[in-house]
Amino acid sequence: MPEAEPSQRLPSEARGYFVLTGMAWAGPLLIGCLVAAGALASEDLPALAWLACAAGVIALAVVGVFLPLLRWRTWRYEIRDEEIDLQHGALTVRRTLIPMTRVQHVESERTAISDLFDLRSVTVHTAAGGHTIPALRPGAAAEIRDRIALLAREPDVV
Repeated sequence: MPEAEPSQRLPSEARGYFVLTGMAWAGPLLIGCLVAAGALASEDLPALAWLACAAGVIALAVVGVFLPLLRWRTWRYEIRDEEIDLQHGALTVRRTLIPMTRVQHVESERTAISDLFDLRSVTVHTAAGGHTIPALRPGAAAEIRDRIALLAREPDVV
């Protein structure tokens, strides 16, 4: 019988964190569009210049604001005794189940940007790679990290 979808959500502060990191991606897009608009305007193509500016503003809104807010809205996780259940994505929602028996190690991380929002991330490493739960409050991140580490150490009960 399949498990219910994960129920734990990221805190509301994660919205601002996701938007700020989204702006870091959208900023260069906007600059590129404005440079193109300047080049087009100097070649007497004002309509295309305005179109390039509009494309830049739309890119900023979509990549910098809309997708990060959608990403926050869809993020869910659940730490169960036998598995870690992650659900995330903006346009494509992905669900990942990580058996505790596959966990090799777990770590928490803070960055300069996450410190602005007092948030941390937890990354679970398996032989197949790492899976990150982003934008958690510090206490929750430490609790999740410690719980996963404890559950991953426990021997299988047969």
